[in-house]
Amino acid sequence: MEPTTSKSKIIIFDTTMREGEMVPGVQLDIDQKIKLAKLLEAMRVDVIEVGYPGAFKKDFDAIFMISKQIKQATICGLAGSRPDEIASVALAIRPAARGRINIFTPVHLKDHSELSEQQSLAVIQDSVALARDYSADVEWSAFDATRSNPDFLCKAVETAIQSGATTISIPDSLGLCSPEEFSELIGSLVNRVPNIDQAIVSVHCHDDLGLAVQNSLVALNRGARQIECSLNGLGARKGNADLGQVVTAIAQTQAYTVDLEIALLAQASDLVTQLTGIARQPSA
Repeated sequence: MEPTTSKSKIIIFDTTMREGEMVPGVQLDIDQKIKLAKLLEAMRVDVIEVGYPGAFKKDFDAIFMISKQIKQATICGLAGSRPDEIASVALAIRPAARGRINIFTPVHLKDHSELSEQQSLAVIQDSVALARDYSADVEWSAFDATRSNPDFLCKAVETAIQSGATTISIPDSLGLCSPEEFSELIGSLVNRVPNIDQAIVSVHCHDDLGLAVQNSLVALNRGARQIECSLNGLGARKGNADLGQVVTAIAQTQAYTVDLEIALLAQASDLVTQLTGIARQPSA
């Protein structure tokens, strides 16, 4: 018998409900979000990002209600670095069997003076530590990472992990990276950040150049183990990496695996089209 090789499990983080509402004209009510969340749970999606409760009251209500009903998937809410936004997510996910606080901090600094960098690192440290007081599952997102100073980005990631972040998300916030550039960025962080092995590396790619899926997949070869994506590719501007395309591509690899019920992908895509009026774009 030939020796079996274990495939690396890739975590699928769905942001359809949050990123989808950044599409003009798309708004989901609580009942619609609950219906979608139940289907995502049936698909065995790992993490469901429901909204941004510190900015939108209806998102708080949706996260709270979904947290009561979904028991298998991790329920996630987004927050900026302000204490009140972090507390809002913490309260919203309190009923969840599994809850996550996702904090984003801008890392593309206009002023790269030592003072400016130290102030930014202090914000990251304080916000992540506060979130850890509320939840053992904390994600930190390096907003606009691809335009950040590489040395500072490494310090920021290291600080977030030291402060308690269990997942580090590297977004291509403007969707302008080539696969080569994004692969190099993820590889550099994995190689340079000394405590990177203490966190899961995630990617969140936008599709402005039509490369979100490709960028997400190349990041796996450099150490990423979570992909943030959305059904039908819904998201700001040209959208996010399409969940169906990501999952289908991973299922065809020899090195990686996902736990998703792929047979439900078409039903989930159809539901999102029904709720939003926006059909899935054909893959290139």
